[in-house]
Amino acid sequence: MEQAEILETVAKVIPDLETDEVETLVGYMEQRHAAAGTILLFQGDTGSDLLLLLNGDFSVFYKCRVNLTTVAMNTGNFSGPCLNGETNLVLQATRTASVVSRTECDYLYLSIDVYNKIVVEHPRIAIKLVTNIASILHNRGDGMRRTMYQNLIKESPNPSVGISRLGRWLGKWTRISDDLAKRLFEDFEGENFNS
Repeated sequence: MEQAEILETVAKVIPDLETDEVETLVGYMEQRHAAAGTILLFQGDTGSDLLLLLNGDFSVFYKCRVNLTTVAMNTGNFSGPCLNGETNLVLQATRTASVVSRTECDYLYLSIDVYNKIVVEHPRIAIKLVTNIASILHNRGDGMRRTMYQNLIKESPNPSVGISRLGRWLGKWTRISDDLAKRLFEDFEGENFNS
């Protein structure tokens, strides 16, 4: 990819960065290319690399054991541009899925060591990057929560059954009185799960 196109893409992925900050961040990142079928991230790995996927199509795979049987699943597909591996950059956790490129792709690579250098040398850029990562994580979690709640509640014959089903999966839930709900939420109507 041409440098101007890379800078424009990074500015779209991390919109809080100013033009000079985009240029600085890109200067720290290593440009890479991957062939179709390349495994970019491995489930179970503890690496803290951040990938800014500039283009391409990707699949997410998850492996678990259920009743002594190994189950591997394709849990999603997505396209660049976007960040990937962002959770581990911040938390240094174990990766929760493997990501494979379905097409050729270009991406920018940022190691944890280089990120730590950015923290010291350009703290505003580091803060903006972490703020963007926090937004991604919030939106992903909120989307998953809404989908789960909506599916469990909407597919139930009435709200009480829906609440009972949610409680089975998420811990004990009980419906509260309308009086307490009014005190807690005032004029807030709540999320709408109607069809």
